[in-house]
Amino acid sequence: MSTMTVSNQPAATLPSVPQLPILSLPLSINTAVPANPYGAFIQRHNSPTAMIKAYDTHRRTRNRERKIMLDASGEVTPDPILKGLVLDSKPVEFDPRNCITVWCRPTKQVVHLVQQVQSMLRSVEPEVWLMPPDNLHMTALEILHSVGDDAVEVGLQQLKPHLNTLLAPRPAPVLVKPILSFDQSALALSFLPEDSVVGDDGDWYTYHHYRLDLYNIVQKAGVLVESRYQVPSAHVTIARFVKPLAGSMQQWLAKLDEINEWLDGDGGSNVRWVVGDERGSECRCGRIWYGGGWSEHVGYSIQQSDDKPDKVRREY
Repeated sequence: MSTMTVSNQPAATLPSVPQLPILSLPLSINTAVPANPYGAFIQRHNSPTAMIKAYDTHRRTRNRERKIMLDASGEVTPDPILKGLVLDSKPVEFDPRNCITVWCRPTKQVVHLVQQVQSMLRSVEPEVWLMPPDNLHMTALEILHSVGDDAVEVGLQQLKPHLNTLLAPRPAPVLVKPILSFDQSALALSFLPEDSVVGDDGDWYTYHHYRLDLYNIVQKAGVLVESRYQVPSAHVTIARFVKPLAGSMQQWLAKLDEINEWLDGDGGSNVRWVVGDERGSECRCGRIWYGGGWSEHVGYSIQQSDDKPDKVRREY
């Protein structure tokens, strides 16, 4: 499937699409700055072991709960907007949700793993929608979500002077041990932060520290971060539903278990994603839910940067 592009036309209000919240209020300079939720999480899990356990507990508990729900309902939930775009040939304006985010692109090793897992999914559900390789991404920070075009324009005007800082190479967080996370609407590869020691002082820096840095930079730019959630998760969405399951739910769940057994063993044991390797992070805007939108600015990769990541000033 080709990459979806973003039109400059205003978001359409279409009666056939379930109405989603569209925020068109202008952004404003913060007067009361909320506490950084990533900093609070790091304080509660203030060792590499505690951080890794929190991430793993979150994703495995969520999988257990969603498996029970799927088994009880026997149904998945097709995405009505994605269905309209890929099955009904609706224009891109059919999706009214505009966003501003920071994306991290997976390395070639991770993309190859995604394609292996996607092939396994397709073996039991040929109609499941697969995220194209060029669209794969991990959202490190969601700055604005489900807003109108005007709010994106205002937000970018405030962010533009700070984009070089926002996307500068930082101490490179490392992600490992992928498993398949799932629910009734989508599937993703989720990773654990590695215990990464940075610099001569033996300090530790994880993906959660990286997200904390991004959050602080955006706040200093005067933009209120409107993330839907700040859960301990590092994931890349790889598949969604546009149709009900063709086979049985039992067959589907058995395949998900099989994939995770493989990932917990040989499949994922050698996967190591250095965030910022091969491609720099991006400020991604527009209709990005399915990998579309545009990159307002792209930072340097680790290889391109003249700065050594362990010497870059941190934001916490």
